[in-house]
Amino acid sequence: MNIQMPQLGETVTEGTISKWHKKVGDTVKSGEILFEIETDKTSMEIPATLDGKLSQILVHEGNTSSVGSIVAIITSDHEATNDADEQEVDVNGRKEVVDNVADKIETESKKEIAKEIRSDDDKRIDLDPPDWFSVLTEVLTPDQSFDSINIPNSEIKLTPLAKRIAINASLDLNLLLDFCKTNNIKKVNRKSVESFITSQSQSSRIMNREAIDETVYNESISLNRIRRTTAKRLSQSWPLVPQAFQAVEVNFSNLDIIRSEMKEKNMDKEFKISYLSFVARAIAIARDNFPLINSTFNDKEIIVAEFLNLAIAVDLNFDGLIVPVIKSAEKYKLTDLNDKINDLVDRAQNNNLEQEEYHGGTYTISNNGSMGTYLTAPIVNPPQVAIMSFDGIRKKPVIIEDETGDKIGIRKIGVLGQSFDHRAFDGAYAASFLKEVKTIIEDYNWQTEI
Repeated sequence: MNIQMPQLGETVTEGTISKWHKKVGDTVKSGEILFEIETDKTSMEIPATLDGKLSQILVHEGNTSSVGSIVAIITSDHEATNDADEQEVDVNGRKEVVDNVADKIETESKKEIAKEIRSDDDKRIDLDPPDWFSVLTEVLTPDQSFDSINIPNSEIKLTPLAKRIAINASLDLNLLLDFCKTNNIKKVNRKSVESFITSQSQSSRIMNREAIDETVYNESISLNRIRRTTAKRLSQSWPLVPQAFQAVEVNFSNLDIIRSEMKEKNMDKEFKISYLSFVARAIAIARDNFPLINSTFNDKEIIVAEFLNLAIAVDLNFDGLIVPVIKSAEKYKLTDLNDKINDLVDRAQNNNLEQEEYHGGTYTISNNGSMGTYLTAPIVNPPQVAIMSFDGIRKKPVIIEDETGDKIGIRKIGVLGQSFDHRAFDGAYAASFLKEVKTIIEDYNWQTEI
């Protein structure tokens, strides 16, 4: 019997074997702990489901394997070891011997075979749970759920992993079989299914392009360098980074007092101080308690940046965005940080930035406040793991609590949102960081910053 990597959660696609409790040649009894696995969500001891002898260990301690793949083989006294190649564990990809008789099938016979393959009864994969199904069945992954598929009256055969991928992707088996015939594929393995999915995606894109009515869409606008770069970066980010978004309302009313004082102190020169500078400074302060927002994720570890290199998204009059960077932003107090932001934005809009000022950002702010937006959900810019959106501030009625009770007052309220890479940290961590930024903006002693 083939022992497979079990499914431990809807979003878990692989597991790492942390310990084998049996070694090759040991006798195994049903119910005994066979091995332990770890995922990014949980860890669990996996018991054996039958009596026999552990004849092969295919995934050793410390190694990672995808859900459904074979990690070991247990044989009984009357059972020979299963052919590992038949179950896609032969890493050298040995070729299956094809029956020479298949090459001599006459044309009329092929037509009959094709008709039979296209019948629904021949191809349908039964996804309804059997009577013996229980909450623990997915962990035990019995053979009858993920064995190979032999298509009746056809040379084509799906291996267990190919079957699982086809089920999970809800593939049209008709189209898959046609694809395999066209490409002379007799044994459908993981790579074959992935190639089919890729070909379907490419076909869809071609069809979409062909479906454009040029009498309606009749003006072509060339993409400039910035737009092409933005499109490439965001196309890389959206499919690959599992992104989540959260937002909080923030009371900016108390900042008006500080802004007025700063303007009075700088009346002898041209001076402007925006709410963005306060948000940037609050992020720099809050980052000390939440360092993971200033990190990068590389599948095996999270690498935290030593300094906060704050990237500010700047609009270039609708010709694209540029994201210049303030290096080591945590070192600057509010006044100096404000000067840095004003200088950077001004030079970015006038195409006067140095090459090094484009690169090295570790956290980004997207500021749409001047456009009057209420809420923006920006896309994370890899290798960063988070980006904050800052939208317009409006006067709104709010409930004010004091010693006399509740009353309604008018306050300046804005929304801060954050998109983040859910692989780097979870919602509770992200929400706590947002709460910290909100608290700093509303309650921090800003007098110490000017």
